[in-house]
Amino acid sequence: MALKLNTNYNEMDKSWEVELIGEVDINSKAILKEELFLLNEKKQSDFVFKCENLEYIDSTGLGVLISFYKNVRINNNTVQFEKLKPSILKIFTLTGLDRIFSIRN
Repeated sequence: MALKLNTNYNEMDKSWEVELIGEVDINSKAILKEELFLLNEKKQSDFVFKCENLEYIDSTGLGVLISFYKNVRINNNTVQFEKLKPSILKIFTLTGLDRIFSIRN
């Protein structure tokens, strides 16, 4: 399954909401990277990733998210993940990313 992104700027929370649908892998990393950096250029703010429909993420996808996180943190903004599936949460935990990213389920 390919990656699909739904994005919305939440004026009330002053944050980007990014729904990740499908798979974040080597085939979709360029699309994800480009879209996230365009959003951040458009309006620098916090990012909330809605992950209830994220089916899979590999190391290249994690690399994009780490790189993006570093870029967002330059302006003291945050990155948060919501509703990770147990299998994806396990990847975040095993790699230590649960200590870097804010995760809410």
